[in-house]
Amino acid sequence: IKIKNYPFSVKGILLICLCYITFILPNATEVINFKRTDSVEREDITSQEANDRLVLKAIQDALKEQLHKRGVRILTGLGKYLQQLDKEGTGLLAKADFKQALKAFHLEVSENDFEPAWQILNGNDSGKVDYGEFKRAIIGEMNEYRKSFVRKVFMKLDFNKTGCVPIIDIRKCYCAKKHPQVISGHSTEEEIKLSFLETLKDACSKSDEVSYGEFEDYYEGLSIGIVNDEDFVNILRTPWGI
Repeated sequence: IKIKNYPFSVKGILLICLCYITFILPNATEVINFKRTDSVEREDITSQEANDRLVLKAIQDALKEQLHKRGVRILTGLGKYLQQLDKEGTGLLAKADFKQALKAFHLEVSENDFEPAWQILNGNDSGKVDYGEFKRAIIGEMNEYRKSFVRKVFMKLDFNKTGCVPIIDIRKCYCAKKHPQVISGHSTEEEIKLSFLETLKDACSKSDEVSYGEFEDYYEGLSIGIVNDEDFVNILRTPWGI
């Protein structure tokens, strides 16, 4: 395009147009194509995440009935058992370890369900998976509302802010006076307190103290059998006075 005979203002506009056609438009096309590619990739990831959730939800539903009446005992015991299998203290375990743990606690997960779940969790093909993540994936976990009250109780108990609470302090703070079985006369306060402490100790790697993770495991197991959030919160409020 010859622009030398045009007035300055017109020449300026033409130059701008030429620059746009020559430099900006191709780059804009590349950006659009990149965004389209990125959008497709994100859609694929979102679709994959949705499929992964369905796989894990199927296992959680299958285990829910098995856990309904013995959730506390299993959750506290399973956490401790997995920790004992972790000889190296890395927080990671192999497929065979998880299968052994499920079998030890009579939790039935079919091979057709286990394998897809393992592939999801072992995304980096390292052959080992974080056992906390594994437990949350196959069993599920409390919602954040419930967890916030569990944390509130533990913070009240953890006077020194160390992340661990001595069993002796838990015994002092736990009040069974308003427990339904005490009110009905079927159990004494001391019996309820001892039962609680005995079950809680099952989760502990040390006999004289409880970590936050172990404390949460206890209430994670309790949570499984309680549908209503406020019912669960009241179970925390009553003995701990929060």
